[in-house]
Amino acid sequence: MSKLTLSFLLLLASLCSYAQKASIKGLVSDTISKAPLELATVALVNTKDSSLISYTLSNKKGEFNLSGLPADRSMRLIISFAGYQSFKKNVTLARSENRDMGMIWLQGTSLADVVIRRGSPVVVKKDTIEFDAEAFKTRPNAVVEELLRKLPGVQVNVDGSILVNGKTISKLLIDGKEFFGNDPKVATKNLDAELIAKIQVYDDRDDDPEHKLSATEVNKIIDLKLKSRIRKSTLGKVYLGGGTRDRYEAGGILSTFRDTLQVSLIGMGNNLNRTGFSSQELYSMGGFNRSGGDQVWNGTFGSSGRGGLENVISGGMNINNNYGKKLKMNLLYFYNHTERSFSGNNFREQTLANTVLSNRSSNQSENLDNKHDISGLIEWRPDTMRQLRYQPKVNIGSSNNFNNGNNFSFNTQQPKLSESRNHNETEQDNSSFSHSFNFFRRLKKKGSSININHFLNVNGNQSESFNYNDLVSYTADIQTELFERRNGSRRKYSNASLGFSYNIPISKKITAEISAGANASTSANVVEMFDRNRSTGNYDLFLANQSSDLRRTTFTEDLTPVLRIELAKNYSLRLGANANIQRVISKFYNSELSIDRNHYNIFPSFSLNGPWFSVNYNENLSQPDIYQMQPITVRYSQLYQFSGNPELEPMRTRRFSGNIYKYNYAKQVNVNAYFGVNMQSNNVIQRNLIDPTGATTATYVNKDGGINGYFGGNIGKQFKKSQNWQIGINTNVNGNVDRRAIFLNADEGVENGYRFTISQNVNFNYTSLVSLNGRYDFSRQMTRYQEVNYAAVNTYQHTAGGDLSLRWPKRVIFDANYSFNYNPQVGQGFQRSAHMLNMAVSVLMLKKDRGQIKLSVYDLLDQNISVWRYASGNSVSLSENQVLRQYFLINYQYKLNKYK
Repeated sequence: MSKLTLSFLLLLASLCSYAQKASIKGLVSDTISKAPLELATVALVNTKDSSLISYTLSNKKGEFNLSGLPADRSMRLIISFAGYQSFKKNVTLARSENRDMGMIWLQGTSLADVVIRRGSPVVVKKDTIEFDAEAFKTRPNAVVEELLRKLPGVQVNVDGSILVNGKTISKLLIDGKEFFGNDPKVATKNLDAELIAKIQVYDDRDDDPEHKLSATEVNKIIDLKLKSRIRKSTLGKVYLGGGTRDRYEAGGILSTFRDTLQVSLIGMGNNLNRTGFSSQELYSMGGFNRSGGDQVWNGTFGSSGRGGLENVISGGMNINNNYGKKLKMNLLYFYNHTERSFSGNNFREQTLANTVLSNRSSNQSENLDNKHDISGLIEWRPDTMRQLRYQPKVNIGSSNNFNNGNNFSFNTQQPKLSESRNHNETEQDNSSFSHSFNFFRRLKKKGSSININHFLNVNGNQSESFNYNDLVSYTADIQTELFERRNGSRRKYSNASLGFSYNIPISKKITAEISAGANASTSANVVEMFDRNRSTGNYDLFLANQSSDLRRTTFTEDLTPVLRIELAKNYSLRLGANANIQRVISKFYNSELSIDRNHYNIFPSFSLNGPWFSVNYNENLSQPDIYQMQPITVRYSQLYQFSGNPELEPMRTRRFSGNIYKYNYAKQVNVNAYFGVNMQSNNVIQRNLIDPTGATTATYVNKDGGINGYFGGNIGKQFKKSQNWQIGINTNVNGNVDRRAIFLNADEGVENGYRFTISQNVNFNYTSLVSLNGRYDFSRQMTRYQEVNYAAVNTYQHTAGGDLSLRWPKRVIFDANYSFNYNPQVGQGFQRSAHMLNMAVSVLMLKKDRGQIKLSVYDLLDQNISVWRYASGNSVSLSENQVLRQYFLINYQYKLNKYK
């Protein structure tokens, strides 16, 4: 009772304190035209240190209103607008004062004189938002992510992904340069906030220099501008940790800045299921978020959708250099070594005409992968008229896989049908090279431009596998058999394309766009099968009827004229037609069959774009895989064989999509929604013939009527007008519908799959003391059948959780992460729910808190699971996979900062 009373008194005191806060309002207009100025930045900062107290943007009428302001404090009011002189005035408000500033006139000035904008903490100019980092105070030793959390309109999710005004960040740059690829988390989790002078946010137009896409269809880029003293410095951090169950982690990052040159090294090793740099970067020094995946993945709940245990060693180098202001280059190298062990159990029930077929299986595997990735970027911008981008990539890899499994099958008539033991060993080498080239030039005539692009991709794969399958039958319908086979395959693929587009204005309202392109691709897939010779023990019995040599050559030509019509300000309509020619030559050397097809099509297209919406329609033709067309029957095991269908026709897809995006700067509210429908004719569908023993023969056929639809929406509200209290609320809804034909034995019908998810997120931050994030997800998956008498299947899933970070007392940080997962449809023998709790305590030490020691525990309650339930083809499957379990870890981290 005393706790409730204390909480009530604290709440009452807070309300009373807020009621005594002051407010200030006014109007902003142009001195000459007398017109109101929309989106002018209005900010109140502390006079002493220029830290932001509160801010807003003026509305369409030029009005602004700042409330909840501190009283009896010396503050400075700054009003700025791009192309205008800023207004500055010192103010001190009394308790409960509501001051009206009246009309505030801003005088225009030339762009060359707009240097006083440095005085405003937030500036909006066209599609660019710039934040002054000095106005957003963070704790000592804070990383960039903590700085971003304080910025108005910026949302940092639990997984480290970033949204700005409700839009996804596609990449994060440092002084305009790429930093270890396109994953923002490498920088936000590792660089200190004190290094940053400015944060710029703008549209990602790297692949759209002609601005053909509307603002609703492009993501955002964050560009971190470093302080001048950082441009001659060496920064980095290293960490080392060990724990129970032989868990360990070690790694570090080191960056050297020398004017226009940036060199960064990154490396790590652990057996905590951290699979690489692209998913989660070097930031959580105690094992948090190192479980290899999200808590929810394709109906899975647990630590990892893939399951298993991983031992990873990775390293990389990133080099950036600017040659003057016109030319910049980037070189990136990554190495990744992964050892993965996996075990799992699966139970599957399939309803047939006269019985229910059941299969229970278990499997274990060991996988070893090595990958080398090298990529580069050359960007040349000699002036505002020309732009050239060239990106080469090289990938070299090898893998070794070992798999063991056991299967047991039965049906409602026979308690035992068969059981089998299988073993597989595979060695594989692969390599690829690709490059992309783009040249863009604006022409002298306003609105006219040319764009030339080229792409090349060459890759090869060579593998050898040995398969052992010992099947014991308990029915006369299945033959007991030992299956020993060697499979050698060689795959090669190449693809080259060249495109050209030309834009020319016809009138003030109409622009003609003409695009032409050519593409050539070749593929070769050679498979050689051998049975083991029992007398010699060698795999020298060549199986001609199981081997194949598949070759395909495809030539494609496109000509696409488009008219772009300006309907009104910020509203445009694009009408076009794609004249498409395809020639596809497929050769099956093992059967001496060759299929030569020509396709001539005209695909209409249109798009309607507005300031807050876009609607698009287009069509295309896609060829069936040559593997699906091979005129042979391949027997993969005693219970499964596949027959190709050389009569397959290409699939035609009609796509209709749209999205809506609106953001209210003054109220910090974002609303966005998207939808899409893909309608398919000649859809390629797998036909299965399954007898009561489980023996399956599969092939592919064409069938019209395939439909895939998706939708989603998001609404969010932030309360970030104060540096102390920051609250964000976000609601997300998404789903999809998949309709396709189903062929099972003599039955022919339609399978409809539905998925719907709703998520609610709440995040709270008080200064740098407390950070609290909560989340709840509800997901429903349904499978329904038409024209066949199959039972409907429903799967529900609930996920709730949150994370807490408390920085108190001084130099001590407490972190906790909790999640609860519940799947009520999971059957007997599988765990339905799990509580996951991770906790850590960190102590900062040494000068400027450069040292940190952390004690953490992963899965404190020891309940982590990975269970997956799904339905398809009148069957229901349940899978349970091995996952990372409870461990304790102690970790030490040290940061290095040297300036010249």
